[in-house]
Parts: sequence; C-alpha cells; structure tokens
Amino acid sequence: MAKSARLEDIARECGVTKGLVSRALAGKYNVGDEKRSIIMQKAVELGYDFNRLRSKTNKKTSVVIIVSSTILVKEDYWQPIIKNMYATLNRSSIKMEYFVFDSDNIDIEQVRSLKDNPCIAFVVLHKNPDAIFREIRKFNKPIIEVDPKYIHSTGVTQIKYSNYTSIYEATKILIDYGHRNICFYGSDMHAFSFRERHEGFRACVYDNNKLGVKGYEVIFDNSDLQYSNNKMLTDTLNKNPQITAIVCANDICALNAYKVIAKMGKNIPDDYSVIGFDNISNGRYAVPTLSTFNVPREQIGDEIGLYIIRLTQENKPQYSEFTIRCDFIERDSIRKLN
Repeated sequence: MAKSARLEDIARECGVTKGLVSRALAGKYNVGDEKRSIIMQKAVELGYDFNRLRSKTNKKTSVVIIVSSTILVKEDYWQPIIKNMYATLNRSSIKMEYFVFDSDNIDIEQVRSLKDNPCIAFVVLHKNPDAIFREIRKFNKPIIEVDPKYIHSTGVTQIKYSNYTSIYEATKILIDYGHRNICFYGSDMHAFSFRERHEGFRACVYDNNKLGVKGYEVIFDNSDLQYSNNKMLTDTLNKNPQITAIVCANDICALNAYKVIAKMGKNIPDDYSVIGFDNISNGRYAVPTLSTFNVPREQIGDEIGLYIIRLTQENKPQYSEFTIRCDFIERDSIRKLN
C-alpha cells in the first residue's frame, strides 16, 4: 500500500477535482455523502496521511478530531456526525482538523507532536486507546470522547448514548408484548456501550421477575470483530426452546442473529422477535425490517459543535458526561404473543 498518496492521486482515482477531495477529507459539509464516502475510502486505501490536513493557523480557533482510519470510512455511521460538527463549528469560525491513527500501529511520536497544536480541544471518536489518551491528557486541554470504546475516569467529557435505558426499554417492550423468555446477544468486552446495554437488559429482567420473566445471555468474544458467535447462539436457542425474543447489542449482532435463525429453519418474528441498536441502513432493508434504536447522528454532531463553542466562551468544560437519547423504531422484526 502506498504511503505517500497526494490529493491529486486520490482525485485521479475517483475521477473528481483536487479541490473536491480536499473539502471531502477536511469534513466540509458542501460535499455529497456518497461522493465523500468514495473519497474517504479511496484515501484510506491509498494510505493518504490525513495529518497533512492540519491547519497552519497560530490562532486558537481549531479543534483536532482524533480518529482511527477504520472509523473514518464508516460513512453510514460517523460521516453524518463529522459533517454536522463541521457545519456547526464553521458558523463560529472554528476550524476542524484531523489526527488519523492506525489502531494496529499507533505512532506515539506523532501523538506527542499534538502538544504544540494551538487547538481549543481534542475530540476522540469512539476508539480511544490508552496509549493516545495518556499522551493527550498531558496537554491540559479539554478532551471530548464520543461513544467511547473504553472509559477513562478523569479529565474527559464523555458523550454517550442512552445505552442502558434504551435496552431496558427494548426488553420492557417485549415483556409488554407477552414475551417471558428473552435472550441478550452481545459482547461485554467489545466496548463500554455494549456492557451498558447488557446491564439494561439484566435490570429489566430483574425488575419484572414477578411476571415470570427469565433472561438468557449469549456473551461472546468479539476480538475478531465479527459481532457474532453462531455456535453459541444456536446452542442456546436449541437448548432453550422457550426463548421467543432476542435483544442484541447492536444491529450487526441482530443481522447475524437473522442468519442463525434462518439456518435453524425458524422465522422472524413468528418464532423469534429481534431488536437491535444503531439504526444502520442494512437493518432498514433487512427482511423482515429490523426494530432498533436510532442514534441521532446529525444531532450528535450539532451537540459536539455547540459544546465546543461554549468551551471558547467559558474557558473550561462544564460536564463530565452527557447522554444522547436514542428513540425506539418499531419495524417488522417483533410481534405480540397471544
């Protein structure tokens, strides 16, 4: 893989202008989502150094987005957040810069070079390795972690989703629909958000114990990032035929559960009701369409931008954590029992 790709190289490969590539990579909002996605993926494929995009300004009017290269190309999930954050900050003349890292090969010297960046704050999207966090907290600047994969207890503002309460709500909906044997499908070690969702499931089962509700759990290792363990789920469902519903840690887990259920010769929602989390596009087009919780990505981008603007006015972070509400979207994957 080439490590010295230029803007013009990406432009040539994508059949667009160099200026369009520059705007897309900088997160500017006047680029179509589909075109931005193509450019982002090609830039990562060619090994473009996103750190070239850093501003040359000496004024404290910028924020640095710290993001892994794998996160950057997840256009369905992260690009709406980045785009709206850019638009909100731009209205207050605050620039946005990238620091892109390779999760498998973090260059600590590059991270340390951020010490001289005159930015207002650092915004870390999801993947937040300890190696990076240990360095940037030394710079005594506000750190904002969005949907953090790992939790750092001090010196950071966490923007989280309603993981616990949403999955509590999902489980309660299924209980109200007559389900009494419900399974949780996920991976506690994958991310803190998954653990919170698991805890929400457990709490709802416990709170409804008097109704005869029983919870089952398929907790798998997700180090391979497959978001599934087909054998574990199959074995659990076969050994416990009384299970009628599955609450999943996210939509990818849910769609993988679809495959397991189909292979078993069973049907959704007649044999199993299934609920996911994230509202990714694949869930909207699945058969049957997947019930899920919507992560309001555009609103999240706006909220991050507004929070940073307040930082410039108040000179210090006002919150250690705030939670974005994720609303339930009922589709065809769940049903009421008689």
